[in-house]
Amino acid sequence: MKNNIYDSIGIINVINQLKIKKTNLRGNYIYAICPFCQNSEERNGHLKINTINNLYVCNECEETGTSIDLYSKLKHISTKEAFKILLKENPILDNIPSVFNNSVKDEYYRDLVYRNLLAMQNLDNIHYQKLKEMNFTDYYIKENSFKSIENGTNNKKIICEKLQKQGLRLDGIPGFFQDTDFKWTYKSHNGIFIPVIFNNKIQGLRILLDNKYGLDTQNIWFSSNNVYNGTKANNWITILKARETNWINMYNSNKNNSIIIATEIILAHKLFNKFNKTIIGIPNNASSESIMNMVNKMNVSEVILYVDEYTILHTSKAICKNIIQPLEKHGIKVDFRTSLNKNKENNNLEKFEMKIA
Repeated sequence: MKNNIYDSIGIINVINQLKIKKTNLRGNYIYAICPFCQNSEERNGHLKINTINNLYVCNECEETGTSIDLYSKLKHISTKEAFKILLKENPILDNIPSVFNNSVKDEYYRDLVYRNLLAMQNLDNIHYQKLKEMNFTDYYIKENSFKSIENGTNNKKIICEKLQKQGLRLDGIPGFFQDTDFKWTYKSHNGIFIPVIFNNKIQGLRILLDNKYGLDTQNIWFSSNNVYNGTKANNWITILKARETNWINMYNSNKNNSIIIATEIILAHKLFNKFNKTIIGIPNNASSESIMNMVNKMNVSEVILYVDEYTILHTSKAICKNIIQPLEKHGIKVDFRTSLNKNKENNNLEKFEMKIA
């Protein structure tokens, strides 16, 4: 199809002018109910709209064309008339983003958005009881902002509107995206938000799911990659420390310290709640650079590595390669412990024997 000036009219605005019912968003494409053949599959509309090239095609009736063609055919006017009309129309949607997946905003901005988001979430009784079974006190739960995830479609949009009214932008914040009506919302999950803290800032949100997801894990990132205007979460680590421990002193210690590394964020919290000792939490795996950077700053001589069930079953080789081998190469002793109990961390934790090839 030959491009010309008519193709420059954004098809997003046209489908909204025509009130075409959108059904789904996948990357650069919008799926909608075809206005020509009126297909009834509302869950998976046949009309495929390319928002980059301003083109459409129906996979059912094979009707195709540009944004101008779409308007002129449905209004039964010429393309020239359609072009003139659309030039005069005020766009229904202003500032439609030109990118569909964003770069992650800096830690200061993420912290600000996430703290305000968490303030708008509640903790339901089922999740509260679940956390209590893990031996977390009411103070610990409140102090660490463990919250149930609000999943109501309208409530999520209202929360996003409130964040925007506070002057906060949601592009570049993992978990947030725009839906088929281009309203800001966030990913739905049944579970508990677990903030990932580093240098007193929330880097991202880890989710403790109510039910297992994928490869037997109950822990995933609050992330929104591959959706419209979404953002992918990075594999951030958390550091939990006693309130009286100063960050600067911790990083410049002359002592040969022993620290705990836990292979999941919620496991790190359970261990910190028990031992009140500095703990690095990694989400199943982390880069060797980030771990070595931390242990060198803390002048660490020994690492007690607590490994969760998922890591043992699925990522133990990666832990050996990225964590254990670099530590031992630098003369840091690694002591293994397994954590197979779902809720409570017992005193008599088993030794985890692992051969390093």
